Amino acid sequence: MEPTISEFTIMFSIATIGMLVLAMAIVFFVVFYQKRMLETRLKHQKMETEYQQKMMLASLESQENERRRVAGDLHDSIGAMLSTIRVSLSTMMRQETVNTQNIAEAKQMLDDTIDSVRRISRDLMPATLEKFGLSYALKEMCEQYTTVSGIDIKFSESGRVITAGKNKEVMIFRIVQEFINNSIKHAKAKSISTMLQWSNELLVSISDDGVGFDIDQIKNSGKGLGLFNMENRASMLGATLTLNSSKEHGTKALIRIPVLE
Repeated sequence: MEPTISEFTIMFSIATIGMLVLAMAIVFFVVFYQKRMLETRLKHQKMETEYQQKMMLASLESQENERRRVAGDLHDSIGAMLSTIRVSLSTMMRQETVNTQNIAEAKQMLDDTIDSVRRISRDLMPATLEKFGLSYALKEMCEQYTTVSGIDIKFSESGRVITAGKNKEVMIFRIVQEFINNSIKHAKAKSISTMLQWSNELLVSISDDGVGFDIDQIKNSGKGLGLFNMENRASMLGATLTLNSSKEHGTKALIRIPVLE
């Protein structure tokens, strides 16, 4: 039996309503999805902006800390030594006879002052880095830190050494220096290892066997200045920095610097 006109009209109306409901559902889903995507994008942009601000602040704070440290060294070490030498020379000038003991002491203070100036200069820009390049500078730094800290700090490299350019080499040197300083001060490490792998890119691997730490916790606490400095320098290099840390395996940083030639 064929449907009547009224039944056909009802079926058509139901189908039309169903299609409208389905269309509205699709429109609602698209709008909802776009809204969620927009919210997610804005959230990521906000997080990225906050991260960039933190890195900028960390960089500025690091520069200020470095200026204060150099100013303190100049004032407390060099200034005090030169003032003492000046007093000693003034005293000797008033004496009728030459006191060889006073001359020897003044000479020793001059030698100590020269050593202090060299140390400050080396901290600001290692002469080995300027003259002989990154590999020699890192090897020298590891040897010096081993002597001072008593921690076994190894250096090794493989591949054909490529000149990275002075600006890049300074930033790479500072990243390694930052890691080693943090390991010595906070990680209670017994050994630290630095390895360079040269190819069309430079792979820098630094690790310690220390106590490790929670990376996110340190960053969120506002105490991660050293981490932000490392990440900021890696970003300026166009490099990728991967940092892993645990109580069982210590801390390891892997820096991948793109094509150097």
